[in-house]
Amino acid sequence: MIHIKRIFALALLACLLTGCSIESAPEGNGTELEYTIVAQEDLPPELLEQIETGKTQEMKFSYADADAFYIVRGYGEQPAGSSIQILKLVSTADGIIFNTQLIGSSEKQTTSAYPYIVVKLLCDEQNIVFE
Repeated sequence: MIHIKRIFALALLACLLTGCSIESAPEGNGTELEYTIVAQEDLPPELLEQIETGKTQEMKFSYADADAFYIVRGYGEQPAGSSIQILKLVSTADGIIFNTQLIGSSEKQTTSAYPYIVVKLLCDEQNIVFE
Protein backbone atom coordinates (compact mmCIF):
# COMPACT_ATOMS: atom_id res chain seq x y z
CA MET A 1 0.00 0.00 0.00
CA ILE A 2 2.88 2.39 0.77
CA HIS A 3 4.40 1.67 -2.65
CA ILE A 4 1.16 2.66 -4.39
CA LYS A 5 1.06 5.95 -2.46
CA ARG A 6 4.68 6.67 -3.38
CA ILE A 7 4.08 5.89 -7.05
CA PHE A 8 0.99 8.07 -7.05
CA ALA A 9 2.86 10.92 -5.33
CA LEU A 10 5.75 10.66 -7.83
CA ALA A 11 3.36 10.60 -10.77
CA LEU A 12 1.53 13.66 -9.42
CA LEU A 13 4.81 15.48 -8.86
CA ALA A 14 5.98 14.65 -12.38
CA CYS A 15 2.73 16.03 -13.81
CA LEU A 16 3.07 19.24 -11.84
CA LEU A 17 6.69 19.77 -12.84
CA THR A 18 6.12 19.16 -16.54
CA GLY A 19 2.64 20.72 -16.77
CA CYS A 20 1.22 22.62 -19.69
CA SER A 21 0.66 26.31 -19.92
CA ILE A 22 -2.07 28.30 -21.61
CA GLU A 23 -1.06 31.52 -23.32
CA SER A 24 -3.33 34.47 -23.02
CA ALA A 25 -2.98 37.69 -24.89
CA PRO A 26 -1.65 40.53 -22.80
CA GLU A 27 -4.18 43.36 -22.54
CA GLY A 28 -3.31 46.55 -24.36
CA ASN A 29 -0.43 45.00 -26.31
CA GLY A 30 -0.19 44.79 -30.04
CA THR A 31 -0.53 47.04 -33.02
CA GLU A 32 -4.00 47.75 -34.37
CA LEU A 33 -4.40 46.46 -37.89
CA GLU A 34 -6.12 48.20 -40.76
CA TYR A 35 -8.81 46.01 -42.26
CA THR A 36 -11.77 46.02 -44.59
CA ILE A 37 -15.01 44.20 -43.90
CA VAL A 38 -15.71 42.26 -47.08
CA ALA A 39 -19.22 42.03 -48.55
CA GLN A 40 -20.41 38.60 -49.65
CA GLU A 41 -20.38 39.57 -53.33
CA ASP A 42 -16.70 40.61 -53.08
CA LEU A 43 -15.43 37.35 -51.58
CA PRO A 44 -13.19 35.04 -53.62
CA PRO A 45 -15.34 32.14 -54.91
CA GLU A 46 -13.30 29.50 -53.05
CA LEU A 47 -13.70 31.35 -49.75
CA LEU A 48 -17.43 31.87 -50.29
CA GLU A 49 -17.81 28.13 -50.93
CA GLN A 50 -16.03 27.31 -47.63
CA ILE A 51 -18.31 29.71 -45.77
CA GLU A 52 -21.49 28.38 -47.35
CA THR A 53 -20.45 24.81 -46.53
CA GLY A 54 -19.74 25.52 -42.87
CA LYS A 55 -22.06 28.40 -41.99
CA THR A 56 -24.51 26.29 -39.95
CA GLN A 57 -21.78 25.72 -37.35
CA GLU A 58 -19.45 28.11 -35.55
CA MET A 59 -16.57 29.13 -37.86
CA LYS A 60 -13.10 30.42 -37.06
CA PHE A 61 -10.59 30.24 -39.88
CA SER A 62 -8.35 32.22 -42.19
CA TYR A 63 -7.90 32.16 -45.94
CA ALA A 64 -5.17 33.60 -48.15
CA ASP A 65 -4.96 34.18 -51.87
CA ALA A 66 -2.38 36.00 -53.99
CA ASP A 67 -3.82 39.42 -53.12
CA ALA A 68 -4.86 39.37 -49.47
CA PHE A 69 -5.36 37.56 -46.19
CA TYR A 70 -8.90 37.00 -44.87
CA ILE A 71 -10.15 36.14 -41.39
CA VAL A 72 -13.60 34.57 -41.04
CA ARG A 73 -15.70 34.41 -37.88
CA GLY A 74 -19.20 32.92 -37.95
CA TYR A 75 -21.62 32.09 -35.16
CA GLY A 76 -23.75 29.36 -36.75
CA GLU A 77 -27.53 29.44 -36.57
CA GLN A 78 -28.83 32.53 -34.75
CA PRO A 79 -32.09 34.54 -34.70
CA ALA A 80 -32.46 36.72 -37.81
CA GLY A 81 -31.27 40.26 -37.23
CA SER A 82 -28.18 39.27 -35.23
CA SER A 83 -24.95 41.06 -36.06
CA ILE A 84 -21.26 40.84 -35.25
CA GLN A 85 -19.10 43.57 -33.71
CA ILE A 86 -15.31 43.60 -33.94
CA LEU A 87 -13.88 44.35 -30.50
CA LYS A 88 -10.19 43.97 -31.28
CA LEU A 89 -7.99 43.19 -34.27
CA VAL A 90 -4.32 43.59 -33.40
CA SER A 91 -0.98 42.14 -34.39
CA THR A 92 1.28 40.83 -31.62
CA ALA A 93 4.53 38.88 -31.54
CA ASP A 94 2.45 35.69 -31.26
CA GLY A 95 0.16 36.46 -34.19
CA ILE A 96 -3.08 38.28 -34.90
CA ILE A 97 -5.68 38.60 -32.14
CA PHE A 98 -9.24 38.75 -33.48
CA ASN A 99 -11.96 39.39 -30.90
CA THR A 100 -15.60 39.66 -31.95
CA GLN A 101 -18.96 39.72 -30.22
CA LEU A 102 -22.35 38.49 -31.39
CA ILE A 103 -25.07 41.07 -30.93
CA GLY A 104 -28.52 39.53 -30.78
CA SER A 105 -31.56 40.94 -32.51
CA SER A 106 -33.56 43.47 -30.52
CA GLU A 107 -36.80 42.07 -31.92
CA LYS A 108 -38.22 38.62 -31.27
CA GLN A 109 -37.49 36.62 -34.40
CA THR A 110 -39.06 33.41 -35.59
CA THR A 111 -36.61 32.98 -38.47
CA SER A 112 -32.95 32.05 -38.40
CA ALA A 113 -29.85 33.44 -40.03
CA TYR A 114 -26.17 32.49 -40.13
CA PRO A 115 -24.21 35.64 -39.25
CA TYR A 116 -20.57 35.77 -40.17
CA ILE A 117 -17.98 38.44 -40.75
CA VAL A 118 -15.00 38.44 -43.11
CA VAL A 119 -12.18 40.92 -42.74
CA LYS A 120 -9.50 41.49 -45.35
CA LEU A 121 -5.97 42.36 -44.31
CA LEU A 122 -3.08 43.42 -46.48
CA CYS A 123 -0.49 41.41 -44.57
CA ASP A 124 1.18 38.05 -44.63
CA GLU A 125 -0.54 34.99 -43.25
CA GLN A 126 0.00 34.62 -39.50
CA ASN A 127 -1.22 32.66 -36.52
CA ILE A 128 -4.75 33.78 -35.54
CA VAL A 129 -5.96 33.90 -31.95
CA PHE A 130 -9.76 34.09 -31.73
CA GLU A 131 -11.03 35.56 -28.48
